[in-house]
Amino acid sequence: MLRYAEEILLLVLDEGRGELAPGMPERSLDLALAGAVLMDLALEDRIDTDFERLMLVDATPLGEDILDSTLAEIAGAEQEHDTGYWLERTAGRGDRIREAALARLTDRGILSSETDGPLSLVPSVSRSRRYPVADGQWVEETRLRIMRLLFSDDIPDPRDIGIVALADACGVFRTILEPEERAQVRDRIELLRNLDLIARTMGQAIKELEKPGELPAKPARPKEIPVAPGLPLLGNGLAMSRGLVTFLIRQYRELGPIFRIRAPGRGFICMVGPDATNFLTTHGGTVFRSLEPMANFHNQMGASRSILTMDGVDHVTMRKVQAKGYSASVAKDSGAEIVDIARTEIAKWPVGKSFEALPAFQNLIAEQMGHMMTGQSPRGYTSDLTTLLGGLLLSSAVFPHIMKFPRFRRARERAFELAEKVLAHKERSGPREGNPDFLDLMLELRSIDPQLVPETNLPLNVVAPYMVGLDTTASTCSFMLYNVLKHPDLMERMTAEADAFFEQDLKPGEGLRRLDVSRRAVMETLRLHPVSPAVLRTVSNSFEFAGHTVPAGRLVMIGTAVGHGLEEYFPRPERFDIDRYTQDRGEHRQRGAYAPFGAGSHRCLGSGLVPVQIGLTMATILRELALQPLDPQDVLRVRSFPTMQPVGFKVRIHGRRSSAGSDTN
Repeated sequence: MLRYAEEILLLVLDEGRGELAPGMPERSLDLALAGAVLMDLALEDRIDTDFERLMLVDATPLGEDILDSTLAEIAGAEQEHDTGYWLERTAGRGDRIREAALARLTDRGILSSETDGPLSLVPSVSRSRRYPVADGQWVEETRLRIMRLLFSDDIPDPRDIGIVALADACGVFRTILEPEERAQVRDRIELLRNLDLIARTMGQAIKELEKPGELPAKPARPKEIPVAPGLPLLGNGLAMSRGLVTFLIRQYRELGPIFRIRAPGRGFICMVGPDATNFLTTHGGTVFRSLEPMANFHNQMGASRSILTMDGVDHVTMRKVQAKGYSASVAKDSGAEIVDIARTEIAKWPVGKSFEALPAFQNLIAEQMGHMMTGQSPRGYTSDLTTLLGGLLLSSAVFPHIMKFPRFRRARERAFELAEKVLAHKERSGPREGNPDFLDLMLELRSIDPQLVPETNLPLNVVAPYMVGLDTTASTCSFMLYNVLKHPDLMERMTAEADAFFEQDLKPGEGLRRLDVSRRAVMETLRLHPVSPAVLRTVSNSFEFAGHTVPAGRLVMIGTAVGHGLEEYFPRPERFDIDRYTQDRGEHRQRGAYAPFGAGSHRCLGSGLVPVQIGLTMATILRELALQPLDPQDVLRVRSFPTMQPVGFKVRIHGRRSSAGSDTN
């Protein structure tokens, strides 16, 4: 049996966009999910309710995260409260209910999704419009079932009455029905929601909570969006180049979550902080488009477009395919190879002599990405790809003509050369046996839809995974190693964990859950040095944010990582503290506060793969090498534009650890 929360999410799923409830206020969805939880508790005879109070009937847990936390809270209350009180309390956990319900739908084989990425029904469900529930039983798809109920005189199932009541109270039908359709079924909805006392009680309580008079008063609207002070001609460009996130946090404190900035030749409206991140996640597909800010990225490679510049159905289609190639399962399936490649590369690192970390990691990561993504090494091309990525990003952000410079032209020519070699190798070797790699998936999509992946776009699609790994993953490895070397106690814990990991009789992919210290160290590294601290978008439809109107056509920068540095979300944010991510503290679970890979439909595809890849790589390094700790007072220089990278960070190896052996289990 599906829970009400799962059915509500399936009802509001927009398959075309791969999103939940586009255009529906977040609070409304949270209240719908809260009502769903209470409805299920009533169905399970754990609570009872009327218009004045909600009563505990049975405190026995049901063994389901979606329901038991609310049940425990009701059971532990010192006095009874009305339904509205418990709706408000439960709605505060709306994001957790949503995550748990989506996980259950994925586990049941109903939904296919990546973390914070596009959602879709699995093909068998999409075609049959039925869901597998249990023991070979299937039920009709929620939206189809509810639409039939609304537009006919069929006798309703009691569960469907509850879904209709919740959907009506929270405005779901305003998002999935046209105005004339709503008018046609208005009387039918009224009849259905009055057939069940609990459904009627929940619906009325939700409507009371959503009354305008009950919501916090909106702040008075200033006349203009405030402007960040800057220099003549340069504007805020110099300040941003010294540290984009630091600059955005300072403006957030002084000007609020929305302000205007200037860079040479361009002006932006900035939206920053957790509220901006949540806005991008919830409304990005409706009010933003990605084409103009990043058009030069694909234009300079002779491509008609890329996943960075796509929106709508094409973006959902492309992302679903590419997400399989970047998923965490790819790294887990290739765990032994990732470890072997890491061992081979670090065997080349000199002992007793300082060397720069970033280039060493770029060579290592490039080999790993080559194995996972295409089956072809990019050796000899890594520096060219790094140069090319920098040029493409600069041409998109602030210097549109920079790719005319000789060094960038040469780098582009080398990238085309690599793409030609990789495609020729793939043609000779054929698809990877077992699970297809990234390039196999792209070539298969090309055979199905040549317009979506034309021949002119292949070179960019071939070299993009290499470039992303060389930039983001290699930089994150360098930042992580720096912080580990500055904290000898952490290095000792991670080394012991790595030793235990490699000594257990498990394949690397199976034992990753045991690298808990390393996992949290990766998360804290990404908080301090996010892969995607901000994104650029064009406003396609005017909207309201923080008391201001943001007009269509304007260029917007959304500072998704600003929450990482705010004291109210991460106490003492300047500290490297991996205990932020323990079950007890869970600071990263605050909605919109932690977004190292960006947010919304364009969230970085590597968000699943990168932590696994880095965790295995760092465990291998600490297993194999005895490293010299850094002075606690050492200060890392960071370049934050066009991407975040360490500058001049050097590592020194004392020796190779005798405990390490060829023990890839």
